[in-house]
Amino acid sequence: MSLNKTLDRLFDEIRREAKRNPDFADRLDAVLQRHDSRRDVAEDVLDEVARDEDAPVATASGRPKRNKPGAVVPSAPQPSESVASPVGLAPEINPAGVFRKGGEDGLRAALADQDLSALRALVAEHNLDPSGVTPSLTRDELAAHIVAQAKRRAERDEKMFDY
Repeated sequence: MSLNKTLDRLFDEIRREAKRNPDFADRLDAVLQRHDSRRDVAEDVLDEVARDEDAPVATASGRPKRNKPGAVVPSAPQPSESVASPVGLAPEINPAGVFRKGGEDGLRAALADQDLSALRALVAEHNLDPSGVTPSLTRDELAAHIVAQAKRRAERDEKMFDY
């Protein structure tokens, strides 16, 4: 099989897994965001990539979104605009990442100033309630649930990348 076909198949599998598994997609996103290239790239190459139809466009959550050719991308809402969402706008917190860096206490501190609707939005955005138990939880119970789920994911990730 040619190198191009092999690479196409590899990236197709990565794309499929990222669609199926939000944790995998988050980890890929984090790796790409943290990449600090040591190579000097010519300005004309950077300009070409920026003009490319597939260049990332910032979304309301701050995450990059890839445009499909011919797709119309709405602009991100301004702070004064309201964003219609059933659970509100999630805070810019990655529970698993905060847990890995600061432990349970660090994550509890990050969640301490969030209200119930922000915590619910965080749970929805990071898929922290696969069994559907959180709708009846109080604010403090929901924060404890987020900490427990982040701990569980961090432990799972540790095992997965321990080789």
